[in-house]
Amino acid sequence: MMGIKSASTKDNIILIGFMGSGKSSIGEFLSRKISYDFIDSDKKISEITKLSISEIFHLYGEQYFRILEKDFITQYKNIKKHIIATGGGMPIFNDVRGMGKIFFLKADFEVLYHRICNTNTRPLLQNKQKTYEIFMQRQEKYHQSSDYIINANQSIEKITEDILKILNPSSDT
Repeated sequence: MMGIKSASTKDNIILIGFMGSGKSSIGEFLSRKISYDFIDSDKKISEITKLSISEIFHLYGEQYFRILEKDFITQYKNIKKHIIATGGGMPIFNDVRGMGKIFFLKADFEVLYHRICNTNTRPLLQNKQKTYEIFMQRQEKYHQSSDYIINANQSIEKITEDILKILNPSSDT
């Protein structure tokens, strides 16, 4: 896979990965580094519907939420110079290719579970075994959807540095 020539490109940067992989945190941090606008798809969907993701799942079901994600992709696929953090299921249930350069933030399950175990806001987080099964089911699709795979077991700073090296291979970040 070839890297894009520089961070000044107008391509969007799309962050995919399992819940807890750091998509939102990395997206916000990276957006400040390269002066791109940041969008979190789950937060945008919540703003539009005026409901939390948990409320959408509870009131209307997962299928309806996946339609909202598809609408998000349609609305935002033609914008430029944005970093978009997708929900963990967006690239599983919808095609995100064509939205920009896609970075899979890949982390070990135990690292992810540790990061998310104290939150009740994740609709698909019932128990550790079920979460692990979902994690395993999604790995291949994340790989297939991505242009680049980033080790997300690291700090926000190191992950951002790794992304910047891909975006700007001629500089020593």
